[in-house]
Amino acid sequence: MGLLRKTWMISGCLFVLLLCGTVPNVQLNAVEGQSGNGNSELVVLSFNALKAGADPEQLAEVISSTKPQILVLVETSEPLHRQLAGRGALDDLGYRSHEAPSGGERDTVIFSKYPLQERASDLDAEATGWYSLPVVDVQAPGGLVSVAGIHIYPPVGDAQRWERGLASVIDWSEQQKNNPVILAGDFNSVRSHPAFRALGEGLVQAGGFLPRPTWPAGRSFPPLIGIDHILAKELTVTGSSSHAVGGSDHLAVSATFEFLD
Repeated sequence: MGLLRKTWMISGCLFVLLLCGTVPNVQLNAVEGQSGNGNSELVVLSFNALKAGADPEQLAEVISSTKPQILVLVETSEPLHRQLAGRGALDDLGYRSHEAPSGGERDTVIFSKYPLQERASDLDAEATGWYSLPVVDVQAPGGLVSVAGIHIYPPVGDAQRWERGLASVIDWSEQQKNNPVILAGDFNSVRSHPAFRALGEGLVQAGGFLPRPTWPAGRSFPPLIGIDHILAKELTVTGSSSHAVGGSDHLAVSATFEFLD
């Protein structure tokens, strides 16, 4: 009987420790509800194309099914964009940030259905410690929204570069006072990372109460961790989803937002 009691006590302690480990991953403000007025709705699709090796046919199908007004492609290339355009996937996304040249200091591009103005050096390579990140102001029907395409240095080998990248995005986000903000891309961070939690303060995150795993995809087992995120400030999230695309080890993530009244 004593052995049984000890076993239950150990099991109870392990459960409490497991619960404590889960808490940092919980997103308390990510409430997803019904969408409303289409004029105030903004659909965002973000995808790491793993150095432009993603299957263009499958990616075009995901774009067609989700119908984003804003598309953020990470680890992308102009040849991939031409393949998408040839399949009609970019027909409704006629505005974009500057190109991502092969071997250049940027590997992320933002496409938009609505007119946009790109900012020159808000999150340049010097600020992030790695790639420069595109930042655009999109004139959506619901109002002006600032969008940053995110690709943070991975937290392996040089944790300081990873922290520097996240810190630059935190600083930039806190400086945006005049209109809503969307951050979308590969953060190379999970919700339990303290630096990522600091970034998420005051922002809503698509994906629901618990994190949605996005990496590594395309294996014999499901993705294990969520490092691809879409966050927003002064917007309401009403829905989200994830999508597999061959040729990448990331899932694409989609989110629907509405402007606040």
